[in-house]
Amino acid sequence: MKETRRILGWVTGLTLMLCSASPWAEVVVIGHPGIGADSLTSKQVAKLWLGKSKRIPGGGKVKVVDQKPGSAARDEFNKKVLKKSDSQLKSYWAKVVFTGKGVPPKALPDDKAVKEWVMSTPDGLGYVDSGSVDDKVKVLLRLP
Repeated sequence: MKETRRILGWVTGLTLMLCSASPWAEVVVIGHPGIGADSLTSKQVAKLWLGKSKRIPGGGKVKVVDQKPGSAARDEFNKKVLKKSDSQLKSYWAKVVFTGKGVPPKALPDDKAVKEWVMSTPDGLGYVDSGSVDDKVKVLLRLP
């Protein structure tokens, strides 16, 4: 009986872990509906999130927001768009901040918070799981 509970606990934990890091989730970059661009490339998005650019083509200045470290959306975004791990990004931003050339994007707790921020920020961009998207935001990039 004790062994059965231990195995059941291990299987339950593994199932929860696999579901929370679902490879089927699609992360999308979203913008306020009033943003001047209809789409962005991964390269353009990377420049925005790394502070190398503050403007989008056909638009104007924008503000970007991250999700909290360790979130599935952030891990996917960092891997596919920024091509960096969280530790590499910490190092990158430490250098940028030290030289006075910028500050990292503000990190919000989850998809809901990012979507609400983007909806209320006319020049705002963020990324969320595609399941969080509706007509209140504009999808600018679906991650490859």
